[in-house]
Amino acid sequence: MSTSPSLYVDRDTAIHRLTPRAKLALVSGLFVASYVFEHPLAVAVPLVTSFVALVWVGGWANFRRLRVIVVALFVVGLVVWPLFTPPGGPVVLSTPVLDVTRQQFLVALGRSERIAAFIVGGLLFVTTTSNEEIVSGLRSLGVPYAFCFAVGTALRLFPTLLGATGTVKQAQQARGHDLDAGSPVERIRNYVPLLIPVFMTAIRNVQTQSMALEARGFDTRGERTFYGQRTFGAADWVVAAFGLALVVGSVVLRYVVGVGTV
Repeated sequence: MSTSPSLYVDRDTAIHRLTPRAKLALVSGLFVASYVFEHPLAVAVPLVTSFVALVWVGGWANFRRLRVIVVALFVVGLVVWPLFTPPGGPVVLSTPVLDVTRQQFLVALGRSERIAAFIVGGLLFVTTTSNEEIVSGLRSLGVPYAFCFAVGTALRLFPTLLGATGTVKQAQQARGHDLDAGSPVERIRNYVPLLIPVFMTAIRNVQTQSMALEARGFDTRGERTFYGQRTFGAADWVVAAFGLALVVGSVVLRYVVGVGTV
């Protein structure tokens, strides 16, 4: 497992060349389009679009890191949402616990796709935007620097946490702990012993970084300057307008025209 300090992939693509604010507008449009629709076919459009763009900009490795989480959340959504959705239409799946109707299945599938779209869209943003660009972009929007710094730090620590998880996993396997034995449910339980050492590693890293910042006199209250700030170009305005059009168009299609309902 990679221990890269960042999820950012340095490539020269059209999305990479955009300013952080334009990328935020684009991803926000994809998020809204994923959220307002309920029908799986409608939600699949921003999901597939985000995934294709993610692969194109070189983010397949980042997706592979999170594939277990994405699949787990997707499956959990398919199982849980029918329990909280009113039945409607013919029964498509009969179980000893619940008879799942067509409406329940479509709602569950659409909301599972929505969660996947959020993750893939977020990965698209962090894959094409470095931590420094994210902090600079948020600050240019008027977000307090303390919050910007917290976001940048969290994104920087996330790959480190994934690397620590891989190290703990290998250490437990070297001690004879078989993570791949048994049924799928038993395999999930096999990962429970990994939680404590992973969380303790994360807490230790946070404490170490806090002491390092204090030793250097770091203060979030001061005004900050950023190296290499980029101006909003023609392509950024086009993408920002497209993101805004996605937001407005999705809301109109969903709540005025009635597209994407179940």
